[in-house]
Amino acid sequence: MGKSKSAVLRAKIIYFFKETFRARSKAEYREIFSRGLGEDTAGVSGAFPWLYVRAFFALLILFTVNTLILRLTENELYIPSVTFLGGITFTVPFVILLYELYPKRDISLFLIIALLVGGGTVSGLISQIVYGLLPVKNQWLFAVEAGVVEELAKAVPAIVIIAIFKQKNPYACFLIAATVGAGFSVIEDMGYIFYYSDKYLAFYSSDIQATVALFVDRGFSSFCTHILWTGAIGWAYCYIKNPFRSFSFFFMIAISVGLHVCWDLPIDGWWQVLDITACVIVAASISITIVHLSRVKTLSAEMDLTAFNEDIIREAKAMGQRMRFTNAANLTFCLAATFLSVLALLFCAMPIGMDYKQENFTKQEFIDFLQGGKLFKVNENRLYNPNVKNYEERYEVGDDDELILTYAIQMQKSGAYDYYYGYSFDKDITLDNIWVNSDMDGLKLHPLNYYEFGNDKIGVFDIYGEDILFYNYNSSTDTVTAVTTAEEFEGYDALVAICAAGCAVTVGCTIILISLRIKIRRLKDERL
Repeated sequence: MGKSKSAVLRAKIIYFFKETFRARSKAEYREIFSRGLGEDTAGVSGAFPWLYVRAFFALLILFTVNTLILRLTENELYIPSVTFLGGITFTVPFVILLYELYPKRDISLFLIIALLVGGGTVSGLISQIVYGLLPVKNQWLFAVEAGVVEELAKAVPAIVIIAIFKQKNPYACFLIAATVGAGFSVIEDMGYIFYYSDKYLAFYSSDIQATVALFVDRGFSSFCTHILWTGAIGWAYCYIKNPFRSFSFFFMIAISVGLHVCWDLPIDGWWQVLDITACVIVAASISITIVHLSRVKTLSAEMDLTAFNEDIIREAKAMGQRMRFTNAANLTFCLAATFLSVLALLFCAMPIGMDYKQENFTKQEFIDFLQGGKLFKVNENRLYNPNVKNYEERYEVGDDDELILTYAIQMQKSGAYDYYYGYSFDKDITLDNIWVNSDMDGLKLHPLNYYEFGNDKIGVFDIYGEDILFYNYNSSTDTVTAVTTAEEFEGYDALVAICAAGCAVTVGCTIILISLRIKIRRLKDERL
């Protein structure tokens, strides 16, 4: 790379960074929100992206505050707001960034929002209709079905919208299709957060840990899944002449479907890591290439890029001290808000002061948890032995005032534990229940209860059964998800560390912001 090109690249990066965080005037807000609405839609916008950063930090702070309220008060009225904000915090700012990178002025931000809501709803409707008509049980086949059905369900409304607006610009078509994919992603993300956050704790409280985990997982994955997959199809539809007669167009659809299928494959461990990494690299590479080439082509058709680069270098060098300090103050505030939000969400995700928590076990680990890790050997087919002295007996008074034995408990020692077998005397003598004394220093009996694991029923001595509020068995993975009681101040040391870090960041950033504001004020006074 020559010196001139490297200078332009450095100037672009510096200028892009400064433009992102500098203060904005009311006129700039009016321009971006009115872009594409009036009659003046010709030409290109020379503005660098900046609204997406403000949208992200505003949504992140709102999500964090609402999650904290739900975490501290367990007020179920905040579940919808947490679900909604969790679904849009990453996706909507990403769509805004793609919109701001689109250089022409013929698409409005309000149209993008309408396409996100309407296009996402229509694509979701189409996919659910097909799922209802073609149900699949096998996980591998479902991954294939999901890739085909969902990509086509998003591509259909995206192409229809492109045809209605008669768009010819490849980037515009990419943006429209990506927005439809974003709408589908938002609906799906909100559904995942709502369903899995309340699936196991619905009768007790919302599972904040699952909410935060899904917020991060689904949020970061939105940058390289539905949005980019559908956007690539929209770009190919516009870029390729006679797309429905072109192998290249259907090849691009096949790539999007293939990436979706690979993303949903039911694999674990390092294979899953490699699979997801490959999907991210391929989707990001294709999309970055599409955005860059389409943007450059659009700009070069409207202006002299050489002059544009010279303007960038000149304006980057002309940045005054006051502007640099203002940018530093804005950046400091953003970093402080991000760090404090991370600390707050980390607190929400930790079992500190929670009455309940969700845990995952294998089936055997769950049984061991219930029985306190002890190995019991019980005879569930033991018959009543009349030659053994009863540990306990219960009688009823008969018609002739005679005592009739109705219930008896016999004790049998096996290994290190004493087992107690209860028999009821009706027409036949039947084994009614079994207990074990696991406390050798004192009598403490634990009953034998039967737990269902799919079609199997396994007898388990409930030593810690009262700590289990709810459990769900997954037959496909042979695992158990259980809601258990939690110690009220579990993780107290972590809470102290989080609070200390939060206070340190708040105090430090406050001092920096005050210093920067004083410096900015002095520079302003010197200019006057």
